Amino acid sequence: MDEHDGVEGNARLTGVVGALLLIALAVEGVTVVDVSAMFALHVFIGLFVVPIVALKTATTGYRFFHYYKGTAAYRRKGPPHPILRIAAPFVVASTVSLLATGIIALAVGPRHSDTWLNVHTASFIVWFIVMTAHVVGHALETWKLTTAEICATPPTPRRVARVAIVTASLALGLGLGIASLEWTKAWDGRGGERDGTPSEFDLAQHRHTA
Repeated sequence: MDEHDGVEGNARLTGVVGALLLIALAVEGVTVVDVSAMFALHVFIGLFVVPIVALKTATTGYRFFHYYKGTAAYRRKGPPHPILRIAAPFVVASTVSLLATGIIALAVGPRHSDTWLNVHTASFIVWFIVMTAHVVGHALETWKLTTAEICATPPTPRRVARVAIVTASLALGLGLGIASLEWTKAWDGRGGERDGTPSEFDLAQHRHTA
């Protein structure tokens, strides 16, 4: 495998992972409309995407590392558009903040989550702005790379390895998502529906929005 194949393989892996993230985050966006009603799904998707985000960050970081290191093949491919390069650190930082604060809020429980929910909301606002620019800037490239990888046209070495990596990240994400179904019990919003008293989730939501 020559250097060009390595660059193309990394690009295709990044594109496929980006496409999967876009689908998952679109579903997550639906839950934002009414988090209280779709809380379990909101948390499930939030944890499901963690390993996928980690993989996307790794493949993108790998490209940046080799570009700035001066690796010939990556230098020939060239850098992303300057605006996208400027936005990249904000995309990474806001994504990490968004996921981390959500996980911490889930871990500490509804009685102690106010501060983390506020930071989570602020992170979402920043993330949404920079991610919109990121998605628009990479949409066409992501489509081309994903279809090229799925159709293997032209074939690129180590496709099986890339499929294995993506499958492993999806399996890990699915495991985290399934585990979250147990973790969300402390936030169960159905208690108030059963006996008319506010649940822990209802109280946390009231404090957060007050």
